[in-house]
Amino acid sequence: MSYIFTTVDDEDVWSPALRVGRLFVSMGVTLAHNFDLDISDAGLSPMAADFSYVDPAKLAVFVRTVLDSSVMTHQVYRELARGFLGVCLVLLERSGIPVEDVPPDVARCRDSTRNIPS
Repeated sequence: MSYIFTTVDDEDVWSPALRVGRLFVSMGVTLAHNFDLDISDAGLSPMAADFSYVDPAKLAVFVRTVLDSSVMTHQVYRELARGFLGVCLVLLERSGIPVEDVPPDVARCRDSTRNIPS
């Protein structure tokens, strides 16, 4: 089984294994909560146990908010958030909204996940 991530324009941007998709969404929920946001305000809207809509515009704003936040200066927080952000950057590229001015360590994470199957 897989977890489907589809843009609001019905474009599938990622279809990882079910547990991977659930972990990704859980990380997004936690990060959004840390910024006093609901996950849908952060650009991910879980619709079923194996399906989420991605709102690229909202996700891009959320990613930029996390990247620019002072909490990213905390070494452990940064390491934990980096994988999530790398995948988000790939999803945004696939949605036609690349994020510019990404720190080198997060860009390396994006680059290493760029070839994940869609």
